Amino acid sequence: MEGQCRWWRLSFSAIEKEIVKHADGTYSSSQGQTCRKDVLRLLKDDLAMFYENNQQSEKIVCSYFMKSIVLRLWEEERSWDITDLLPRYVNALQTTVSCLFNQNIQHFFIENENLLDEKEMSAKELNRIERYFESLLKRYRV
Repeated sequence: MEGQCRWWRLSFSAIEKEIVKHADGTYSSSQGQTCRKDVLRLLKDDLAMFYENNQQSEKIVCSYFMKSIVLRLWEEERSWDITDLLPRYVNALQTTVSCLFNQNIQHFFIENENLLDEKEMSAKELNRIERYFESLLKRYRV
């Protein structure tokens, strides 16, 4: 199953690359000046920091999952102007926490495909990652 998941993921990468390539500028008032890539970079950095600080943790959540979350948010939220970085990042954190809590990160193209289903994980380990993202989110709540 592990190898099979890798192949279907690779088969979507070309389409995802085109979406990402054309995403910046699609919905911004200052064509090409969006925060979508920055939000994705921040989420990936947050995830990398978690694993750096928790080296004994198995990497059950990967950067591809963060990309899937941001692509879904990009479809839902029309304003990704560079000035919207903070609200889009907070929204991405909220969505990440919710997905981890519900143990469901939907594939971008296949709505019924839960990316977390391909991973063997303990609820305890997933909960640790969820708490970490929740702690990041708390920094931005007023």
